Amino acid sequence: MRSCLFQILVMLAIAFGLVWFGLPLGVSALATGALNSSGFTGTDTKVEVSSNPPFMLLTGHADTIRIRSSEARMGDLHAAAVDVVLGDVELLSRNIGTVTGTLDGVRVAAPNGDPVGIDKVTLEGSATATIATATLTVPEAETLAESQLKSQTGITATVTLKGPNLVTLTVAGKPVSGRLVTSNGSLLVVPDSAALPIVTLISPGSGNPFRVTSVDIGSTIVTLVGTINIQNLLS
Repeated sequence: MRSCLFQILVMLAIAFGLVWFGLPLGVSALATGALNSSGFTGTDTKVEVSSNPPFMLLTGHADTIRIRSSEARMGDLHAAAVDVVLGDVELLSRNIGTVTGTLDGVRVAAPNGDPVGIDKVTLEGSATATIATATLTVPEAETLAESQLKSQTGITATVTLKGPNLVTLTVAGKPVSGRLVTSNGSLLVVPDSAALPIVTLISPGSGNPFRVTSVDIGSTIVTLVGTINIQNLLS
């Protein structure tokens, strides 16, 4: 009798261990497949699903899903490295509650289709309106402004940025002052003189999921704050 009871307890313990430790691994494998089917691509992608207790995964709920990948693509957004944690996830409906993490080496499309390089993007907030803080160097931002001015207007200029949002465009040796501003999710160069047109540097849509809401020019770094709908990117 005792031997039979002992065997039952051992079997229950093994079953409990398999569910407790094996269920997250199994769900992680399923989540990886679902992530790939959503259009996400990357190299060495790792997906870790967790819930406390793990049995909650049987209901289709995960406390967190951590995604790590390199050379990744989510819709129109490309990143050299991704380390993102999705929180409060409903696995069956793919509804995501929150997002935190970082994207390094991000590339989005400028209005003329050329890639815009962003060194780092930090993510935090709700999945449908994730606060994204992006940084690029001042020389990168100046080159972006020069290329878009040339592409959109045919005007060749040297662009100099100065904090907090001042711009100097030198055309044929003559400086024209202006400002770097945001409007309706776009990043714009607005010259003070009507002789030069407004130039769009970054605009949401057409290959760019990032909606810019504020800009700050530092001594070496330009910081852009905006929103990204991560829910749409991973749906």
